[in-house]
Formats: sequence, C-alpha cells, structure tokens
Amino acid sequence: MLDILRLRGGWDVAGFLDDDPRLHGRRLAGIEILGGTTLLDELSIAGVTHAAFAVGGNRAREQLLTRAAAAGLIPVNAVHPAATVAADAELGVGIWMAAGTVVNPGSRLGDGVVVNTGATVDHDCRIDAYANISPGCHLSGRTTVGRFAFLGTGAVTIPDVTIGDDAIVGAGAVVIRDVPAGLTVVGVPARPLDRTR
Repeated sequence: MLDILRLRGGWDVAGFLDDDPRLHGRRLAGIEILGGTTLLDELSIAGVTHAAFAVGGNRAREQLLTRAAAAGLIPVNAVHPAATVAADAELGVGIWMAAGTVVNPGSRLGDGVVVNTGATVDHDCRIDAYANISPGCHLSGRTTVGRFAFLGTGAVTIPDVTIGDDAIVGAGAVVIRDVPAGLTVVGVPARPLDRTR
C-alpha cells in the first residue's frame, strides 16, 4: 500500500495503524505505527483526511472501511501506476489495485475490492464490494463476482459466469459455470470441493 501511495505521489502519510500492540511505536519503511484502529476518530479530529487500507480479509476490510468512513475519513483508491484502468470503468471507494492489473471498459468494481498483481478484469465485468481477486486471475468478459467472494491465485473464468457472494474459487481453477453463493470450487474445470477426503 505504502509503495503505491509513494509512487502515485500527492500523499503525506501520517502513519500506520495496526491492532497488534507489540508493533505500536515501531517504524515501517520510515513511518511510525501510531497505534490501533481505535485511533481513527482521533486522527480525523487531528486533521487527517483520508485512509488507505491494506487488509486481506474481506469482512475485516469492510469493517475497517465502515469505521473509517464513520470517523469522517475519506477512503483512498490505491491504484498502482503500472495498473491499466479503462476510462469508463466505475470504481467504488477503498479499492486496492496492484501493479500489472488491467480493468477493461464497462467494468464496475464495488467498495473495498482488491485486484492483485497481474490480474485482468475484461470488459463489462462486475466485481461486488469487498471481493478479492488474487494475483494472476483472469476474468473473461461479463463475469460477475459477488460480495466477499475470493478468487485464488491464477483462477480463470469463461465469459458470462457468475460467482456468488462469499464463494471461494481455488487457485488455478477454471470456472466454466456459475458458482453458487458460499460454495468453494477447485480444479479444471472448477467443481465443488470434496470435504469428505
């Protein structure tokens, strides 16, 4: 996250927040870890205006984004300068996009979405809030990814499939049919994970 903000320029980073008290007062890349997320209100009162998020857990990211907004902080979209985002792509707030990301025309990304290194989101895709697209994923045109869904590294979709809310697509899986909400799929082609083994 810090790397993206520094490369984009225009940000004066006030500090990090981490709920692990053992880290408070330490420095990371020259910037102090000020304390836990309970400081969000205090930072807003002290004049901090924006917050950027580097939280992997989808639900934890939602909670933090909601708390920051309630404190009056504006969520930052941290988009790496080596990402390519179509001019007409619609982006929510609190989004994080890594280097090599491609988001093509007509795509819509909800609040708190993560699109990781080298992932591609083809035309007219919809990624709902707080979904996580891992490194090297490739979403074909008109793919829909539900809220809180997680796509593992290298997952691929064919056009027009829907991955439901809270679904998990395993690393390297190839999705050729819709994935119902809450289901975990793996393999080529993607199929429900057999949890009896």
